[in-house]
Amino acid sequence: MWGSTPPTADLWKSIRDKDIPVKAHNFLWKCLHGCYKVSEYWLKIPSYKTRGLYLLCGKIESMSHILTECLCSLFIATIWPLVEHLWSMHGLKWPTLNFGTILGTCHADFCHNGKKLKGDNRLFKTLAIESVHLIWKLHCDWVINKGTLESIPSNDEIHNKWVHTINLQLKFDCLQMDVQCYGSKALKHDLVLQTWQGTLLNEENLPDNWIWKSGVLVGITPWCPLGCGR
Repeated sequence: MWGSTPPTADLWKSIRDKDIPVKAHNFLWKCLHGCYKVSEYWLKIPSYKTRGLYLLCGKIESMSHILTECLCSLFIATIWPLVEHLWSMHGLKWPTLNFGTILGTCHADFCHNGKKLKGDNRLFKTLAIESVHLIWKLHCDWVINKGTLESIPSNDEIHNKWVHTINLQLKFDCLQMDVQCYGSKALKHDLVLQTWQGTLLNEENLPDNWIWKSGVLVGITPWCPLGCGR
């Protein structure tokens, strides 16, 4: 995707990227180690072979299939178009991802005239990692609770969970600029502004330095259920 394959050592180090939360570090680490109990794990156990097949389509349940490939998955069909739309609001075209490029997301290298675009790289990492992690969590909740076609969350529920997840990351970015709390590790104002530029709700009406304004949200809003009066 970036024109070269990162060295193995760099790939392992990248999962400790300071731009993504610890929970995402753990998720990437387990994916790289093949820790999750999917696919071949179950196929090797005679009485549990059916658990190695994805309930939605009957194909082998690999991480890549769950997160990016299954054409029957409502999680994939809902979340990735939302990512693409928000990214387009930032002014760029969302690239085609597979499981391999997701594992190397922290090597994002958007450049212009030889200069790294730090804001673009941060937003790309945030959207890719948070979205794929949310797909995994929704998948696990569904399988563990009931695992039936009737129990799959609705499109509206998935949409709202994604919007909430990304809004939380926006809020955390703003909070982490507090020098009194984070000292030298506090995020720079310009970096946060560059990261979320173009993606905010009613951004044209926000002040130039909207960081300290409460209630700032991303430009994709939650869906209210029918009959909701709010």
